[in-house]
Amino acid sequence: MGLSLLLIGGVLNTTPRLYSMEFDFRPLTALCRVEVGLGTSFSTAQIRGTFGQMAGKISFSPESPKETSGQFLLGSKSLRFGFAKVASDVHLPQWLNSAQHPQISFELEKITQYAWHGNELRSLALGVLNMRGMSQRVEIPLSIRYHRGERRKYEGKSGDILRLDGILTLSPSQLGFTSVNPSSSVLEEITVTVSLTGASDRVRPFLPSRLFWR
Repeated sequence: MGLSLLLIGGVLNTTPRLYSMEFDFRPLTALCRVEVGLGTSFSTAQIRGTFGQMAGKISFSPESPKETSGQFLLGSKSLRFGFAKVASDVHLPQWLNSAQHPQISFELEKITQYAWHGNELRSLALGVLNMRGMSQRVEIPLSIRYHRGERRKYEGKSGDILRLDGILTLSPSQLGFTSVNPSSSVLEEITVTVSLTGASDRVRPFLPSRLFWR
């Protein structure tokens, strides 16, 4: 099943949040990036790769950040690295097992420990990561910035922009990764860097909030 069909199903099952606006990541995928950094046995620096296929939506309200929810999907087969060995090994059954599990999803349930710093909301995102047929709860330090009416700058359409940035660090054992063979590169640490830009289909009215003061 394609990303779009799964996304539609997830969104239809999401209860609308009061005062929230929905932001879709697909219109501005050129501004979205999910980067994976791997620690290996053959390099002192991390080997970095990116996902080429993604989709998702998030419901967000500046007045009530605790009501934030959403879903983000990645095509596991679309993960690419510049190093040939890593590029091939990462999709094997011992790692992503992309053939049997072609999609990775993150279900954002809520954000906590949030506080506004000017136009930036610093928070901790709580949700469920689904990959390789496994599910686990994760916490991601997340920075959220709201840009009222700025969608027009990118594609000439009316709407607001929501920018999300976060970094998640995991160990191979958390994800069930094992070595491909004794001579295979050994993963020491996995870092996922997320930079997402979502677009709404309307512009939020001016509100008595410092977020919208110019």
